[in-house]
Amino acid sequence: MSKVSVVIMIFLLTITFYNQALAVETGGEFEILLAGVLQEDGSFDNEILESLNLELFLPQIGNNEIRYEFKINNLLQDLLAGDNASYFTKKLYIKHKFDNFHLTLGRQPVSWSFGSLLNPVDYTLGAVALDEENNNKYTDALETYIPINWNSSLSIITSFPSGFSDKSEEMKWGVRGRMGVKDYDLTLNYVQEAEMSNQVGENFQVTSVIPKQRLGLTLKGDIGNLGVYSSFGHYFDDRIENSNSYLLGADYSYNLNYYTKINMQVEYLGVDFNSLRLEQMSYLNVDNRDNRLSLLTGSISYPIDDFSSISLTTIVSLDDSSLMLNPSYQNILPGNINLDISTSIFLGKEDSLFGPVSQMPQLITSISMSYLF
Repeated sequence: MSKVSVVIMIFLLTITFYNQALAVETGGEFEILLAGVLQEDGSFDNEILESLNLELFLPQIGNNEIRYEFKINNLLQDLLAGDNASYFTKKLYIKHKFDNFHLTLGRQPVSWSFGSLLNPVDYTLGAVALDEENNNKYTDALETYIPINWNSSLSIITSFPSGFSDKSEEMKWGVRGRMGVKDYDLTLNYVQEAEMSNQVGENFQVTSVIPKQRLGLTLKGDIGNLGVYSSFGHYFDDRIENSNSYLLGADYSYNLNYYTKINMQVEYLGVDFNSLRLEQMSYLNVDNRDNRLSLLTGSISYPIDDFSSISLTTIVSLDDSSLMLNPSYQNILPGNINLDISTSIFLGKEDSLFGPVSQMPQLITSISMSYLF
């Protein structure tokens, strides 16, 4: 048993004690996942992963709200098989509600989602994609939220991607304004990345050429029964050439009958890669003829009954016709157990975006069962 597991077990016992002594409630999710990966060379790898997501619901003290949520991966395998468990804090913050604004300090989720499948103007790029969140969504930050009226607000964020620090070069900050314009929701945001953010990390080939500053504009509303949304991003830096991104999407729900509704969504995303060098474009499998990436993303979901549904998500590269298919099946089993079966299939010619390369598998499949409590 590792030291991490010992500390975690002591912590869980402490939580149990305080739950009985104080008005503290807990909730969360336990998940077991079997994943398999078919590599480009035909080899097949598989592994079993299990995770515990736990959240403490602490009583509010005056105008102060305290939140604590964490995730432990492979705790059982650490206890039984000698693997190393890992711990990640998702939320650990205090929020104070003043008369005219809210102040939140600590580890907190920060994402400027607006309903799109891909978000090129998020506070942290890639924090949420295809309705799946990344750990980068949770960051150590100080947020000032100023509500103006029911559909307008201003948010100012100072965060520390590498952990709280008094060094200005490790500080990232952004501001986002939201307002209602007739029947549309309009947001404008600005992000200044930390000076040291591009100097370390596994993705240095890519992050070293992402401009440190960006402006983002989003617009969302309805045209009849059709939901529409769009975004524009401008990425700029004194060191490298500027780039832009463009996104246009729509979503629609169709009622087959009183009980059955099909949800559909499609969007186009175009991203300029003016700042990429040839070796970096090769690393990303981006065609260097026009320095541009064009993606068409779509999803459709169909409820089989009250407990099960099927869905399909597809991303097509319009530059080389390669694509990713992601069919999935969800079912709520007896005992409030959620079953999720998902497969990601990558198709394309050699050296295409989703084609066979050393970094891209041919197929990823997973079966997960989770229990909410």
